Amino acid sequence: MNEQSKTRQIASWVMAAVLWLITAVLGLEGIYLAKEIFYLIYVSLGGSVVRAERFVPVLVFFLALLYLFFIIGTTEYHRKRLGRRESWRLFGWTIAVEVSLVILYYILV
Repeated sequence: MNEQSKTRQIASWVMAAVLWLITAVLGLEGIYLAKEIFYLIYVSLGGSVVRAERFVPVLVFFLALLYLFFIIGTTEYHRKRLGRRESWRLFGWTIAVEVSLVILYYILV
C-alpha cells in the first residue's frame, strides 16, 4: 500500500509539473496576445501604430512583471499543495483564463 501511494504521489508531481509548464508557456503567449490586443484596440479607436509603439514597451514590462509574480506565486502554491484539490483548481482557472485570452484575440482579429 505504501508503494502504491508513493507511485501515486510521483504521478501527481509529474502531472503538476507538466501542467505548470503548459501554464508558463501559455502565460508567455498571453503577454504577446495582450500586446496585439492593445494594438488592435488602440488603432481601432483612432490612434496610430507609431503612437501605440511608444506605449507597448511599458505595457510589456508591466505584463512581464505580473507574469513573474504569478509564476513565482503559483509555484510556491503548488509546491505546498501538491496533489490536493486546491492545486488542481488553480491549474484549471489558470488554463481557462489563458485560453480565454487566446479566444478573445481570435475574436477581435
